[in-house]
Amino acid sequence: VVTRYWDDFADPALTDADKERMAAAEFLPWFEEDRARGFGAWILRTPDGDFVGFSGLTTADEPVGGPDPEFSCLLTSRWHGSGLATEAGRAVIEDGWVRLGLTRVITVLDSPNPGSRRLVDKLGFRFDRAVFDEASQAYLVFVLDRPESIQMAG
Repeated sequence: VVTRYWDDFADPALTDADKERMAAAEFLPWFEEDRARGFGAWILRTPDGDFVGFSGLTTADEPVGGPDPEFSCLLTSRWHGSGLATEAGRAVIEDGWVRLGLTRVITVLDSPNPGSRRLVDKLGFRFDRAVFDEASQAYLVFVLDRPESIQMAG
């Protein structure tokens, strides 16, 4: 998710504190639903405590659905292009491979979104399929399989 496409989040009048409250209200309940599966959201902050965004794994919503967890990342616009989404994505996915023993992670792009596409490419995802909802909105599904060299914890 690149926040430029989340209209409320892109309002230049909003402070980072406003964006943090909005993101928490919007996304934390979604991440909380998957806590029993070991999934969760990582709140991203600078060493000084400034809010950067969220990243984590969730259960894929309809129309995609399925058993594979979905990787998500949302950064405030001032951090776009900084490499932090890539760093967070690598950490979230590594945690999924090692701690949770996942064998596949998906991510879904639901708008023409060059920033998110660059991120999924950097993380090694490959295009899998397009899924359409009842309003004919396209959702592009990308997959990433656990490398054989990654060992699970335990």
